[in-house]
Amino acid sequence: MGRVGIFTLDFKFYHDIIVDLRKWKIPFTSLESTSNIPRDVAVVLSSEKDERFWDRQINARDSTYGIRNSLPLLMNREVFDEVVIGLDPGPYPGVAVIADNVLTEAFETPMIEMVRKEVMEIRDSYRYRNISIKIGDGDKPHRDRIIQDLAETGIDLKVVDERNTSMPHKIHNNALSAARIASLGSIFVPPRNSEKISKKDVYDREFLTIQAALNNVF
Repeated sequence: MGRVGIFTLDFKFYHDIIVDLRKWKIPFTSLESTSNIPRDVAVVLSSEKDERFWDRQINARDSTYGIRNSLPLLMNREVFDEVVIGLDPGPYPGVAVIADNVLTEAFETPMIEMVRKEVMEIRDSYRYRNISIKIGDGDKPHRDRIIQDLAETGIDLKVVDERNTSMPHKIHNNALSAARIASLGSIFVPPRNSEKISKKDVYDREFLTIQAALNNVF
């Protein structure tokens, strides 16, 4: 499995990137110098304040940008061919990203007004050739509000049938539904009502996660 290397003189960035890499469950190592970079380091993350010293170095404005921007390099490619943003409309919208069939992130926003900001940050921080949005057709008032907010982002948006994306209801959450919406028409197979699925393993069971993708690369 490839690792992220961290080299920075910016203490805040160093703290933030370690916290977020652990949250994203991406392996990393701290580099003591710019020479003799370990062979399994696929990309080096530094602050935008640091000097550039390597062609596979990302000088990031913040930790989230750095991680998102590094993902294709970690998966042994320069950019993703296709990034799909899935949105589960509602008062607490779910947002998810599937990049070349890999579920890279899924989360819930605390308010509908934040969806546009999150989508714009995703648009500006991933490396890709094409990007699009799939939004579920449920909760019409919130759905229409989100579509209106995203009208001028320049991202192609499609309303999709979200039936079965909240099954089984006992483990339903908006982030999971958004991930399923993003994968509609590709890898998502709705679970049967009788299936016993726990919150703990539902993502690994239904999607190709970052960790599984990295294990397949190296």
